[in-house]
Parts: sequence; structure tokens; C-alpha cells
Amino acid sequence: MSDEASAVAKPDQLELAKMRTSLALERTLLAWIRTGLTLIGFGFTLSKFMHDMIRTGHFQATLHYPREVGIAMMAIGIIGLTGGILDYRRRMKRLHDGIEHPVWTAAFMVSVVLIALSVYAMISMIIGIYF
Repeated sequence: MSDEASAVAKPDQLELAKMRTSLALERTLLAWIRTGLTLIGFGFTLSKFMHDMIRTGHFQATLHYPREVGIAMMAIGIIGLTGGILDYRRRMKRLHDGIEHPVWTAAFMVSVVLIALSVYAMISMIIGIYF
């Protein structure tokens, strides 16, 4: 009788373990979103602030390195967030034994939209179109 009870309990334990692991993966993705958003936001702010200070004449026009540092911070944030997304997809696929599993969670969609907006903002800063 106890063998039957343990046989019935094991699939439930496996499903619960997979659910805990997938939630842990989503928390990790959320941490990547926070980190990427911090880098992207600070880089954008630094670049925009220096652009406005140069335009208003508070700094000389030769002082452009904070703009490049800001753009580099945005690029690092975008790269990190992209890596977090790819890692999340890879680990979810591995967790579900290679079977395609929907990864379009809210966190995943937010990270994809954040990457798209950040790439647009970074390219517009590089070519000189400011908001």
C-alpha cells in the first residue's frame, strides 16, 4: 500500500519541483530586468543630461565622453538583458526536456519590449536625434 502511495505522490512532487524551478527562473529574469533597466536608465540620463548641458553652454562642446559612457552603459544593459532572456529560454526548454513550452510570461514580454525601446533610444542618441 505504501508503494502505491509513493508512486502516486512522485508525479506530483516532480510537477511541484518543476513549478518551483520555473518560478525561480522567472525571478532570475526579473533580476536581469531590474539590472538592465538600471543601466539603461542611468546611461540614458547621463547622455541626455550632458547633451543638454553642452547645448545650453554650461560645458564646452569638446566634453563628449560622458555621452559615450552613457551610450556604453545602455549597450551593456541591453546586452545583459538579452543574455538573461536567452538564458531563461534555454533553461526553460531544458527544464521541460526539450519540449517547446510557452515562455511568453509577463516578465518575458516586458523584457522584450524594454530591449526594443532601449535599442531605439540608443540608436537615436548615436545618430543625434534627442527626445
